[in-house]
Amino acid sequence: MIRLPFLKIKINKPHHTRGQSFVELALVLPVLILMFLGMVEVAFFIGRYLDVLDLSREAARFASVRDPFAASGDLNCSTTDDLNFYYDTSCMLSPPSGSASCSQSAFCNGFNPYIVLNPATDDVVITAFTALESAVHVQWPLPNHYWAWSNVDFATGTDLNLNANPGHPDNFKRDCQGNTVRSEPYYTPAKVATELINSPTALPGFSDPKKGKGFVAVEVYYCYSQVLGLPLLTDFVPNPVQIHAYTIMPLPAAQPTPTPIP
Repeated sequence: MIRLPFLKIKINKPHHTRGQSFVELALVLPVLILMFLGMVEVAFFIGRYLDVLDLSREAARFASVRDPFAASGDLNCSTTDDLNFYYDTSCMLSPPSGSASCSQSAFCNGFNPYIVLNPATDDVVITAFTALESAVHVQWPLPNHYWAWSNVDFATGTDLNLNANPGHPDNFKRDCQGNTVRSEPYYTPAKVATELINSPTALPGFSDPKKGKGFVAVEVYYCYSQVLGLPLLTDFVPNPVQIHAYTIMPLPAAQPTPTPIP
């Protein structure tokens, strides 16, 4: 048998293929960069959403062990001996005292070093519910049946939630572009009764319709401005976009109490 020696064949690629590779790279690279920057923007958004959600939970925990019917205190987050149930609950979302974000001295001393609530667009809505039998009996505070952070006038130090003035800002009713998108908070008496009292999947301790219950709901409406502001992304997603996070917890102080017999 005759064996042929191994032949090494060298093939020289045409020079024009290198130019083709650069053209393909030039076409694909902008798309890859946009995808990467979009992922970075989404990561920032998710981070801010988790911040808002955690703050709503901290505020609800704070409110759940306090009395919503106690005498109204001052509108100052730094005072600890003059409790204003609704305002002090919203203080959990205020920036820490002495931080660069502390622009309003009456709304500082909180746990929020990452986001700054804008009185013109953002809102914190706090509602207490008293449930009797299988339905919500009363929704507090009166007369508006909800407390909104945007209804606090920081310039004069007054709480507009204490009256039924229809001219309240009520930022939570609008999106970040100023369009009216809702007429009431997320948690309503019907939603509380359906999801927490009469639902077979409700958590233990929530779903006993034979006993009176009390609940406190904290909702946060925050307008998130995109960090990168990518043109293609802003064509599909409004900038700023509203982040809505909420938490509801038992509020023993809001439970109905038997009327004493004289």
